[in-house]
Amino acid sequence: MQKLTIIGSGPAGLSAGIYAARGGVKPVVLEGLESGGQLMQTQHVANYPGFPGVAKGPDIIAAIRRQAEEAGVAFVMDAVKSVDFSGGTKKLMTLMGDTIETQAVIIASGAGVTKTDLPGEAKYFGRGISACLTCDGAFYAGKRAVVVGEGPASAGAKVYLERLGATVPAIVKPSDAAEFTGDGPKFTGVKLKDGTSVAADGAFLVTARTPQTSFVAGALELDAKGHVVTSGGVKTAVPGVFAAGDCARPKHKQAVIAAGDGALAALEALEYLRTH
Repeated sequence: MQKLTIIGSGPAGLSAGIYAARGGVKPVVLEGLESGGQLMQTQHVANYPGFPGVAKGPDIIAAIRRQAEEAGVAFVMDAVKSVDFSGGTKKLMTLMGDTIETQAVIIASGAGVTKTDLPGEAKYFGRGISACLTCDGAFYAGKRAVVVGEGPASAGAKVYLERLGATVPAIVKPSDAAEFTGDGPKFTGVKLKDGTSVAADGAFLVTARTPQTSFVAGALELDAKGHVVTSGGVKTAVPGVFAAGDCARPKHKQAVIAAGDGALAALEALEYLRTH
């Protein structure tokens, strides 16, 4: 049985791993479906301590992960699909079919992209529509890529795509979009509610993030938007279960805050393990 299992490998999960390992517990980090979390999709980070100027999110994650590995954190490429917190021992059922028994759990599963649910999105997602600039942006050098979103993140996505050599014909607010269109095999553009269309070879969703917490529904209290409800910063109502970062913080979704939450969760988990 594991002493401490951390769900998620973004700044919160990695920071928790470092602090737990330094505290004498060898934690296991379940990396999840998106290793590294949202920061892996962020190309312009100008406010993370220790990285002066403008840094790339993947570079920050790589540095923190290297530190975690050196501290003795073990990583497993798997995700949790359901949990059982009804007994003293916590049980985590994974997508790979394993059941992990652990004394304490830190949930640091982050928040994932919110899809628009517009007509055509499901059909062309992965065939021209993407939510990962880092993964797919380079494919649009010399092509047209429309950004679907609003706010500073969308403006940053436009700059990033243009630096890769793409043409960005428009930033379309999700509320202005009516349909994602295509010719059958591939995406061809976005139809707007005013009847006009934006022709493009690809579209990138830069939308709000939804807490990735469905796997604990029924086992932990969630707020109306799906965030894990905590008290005292990172404690849930279940002893030995803690939540850190964007999955539990409705406001101020910042990488450095998530990392701080992870450190706090690890310290609380270490205290729990010492007394139980």
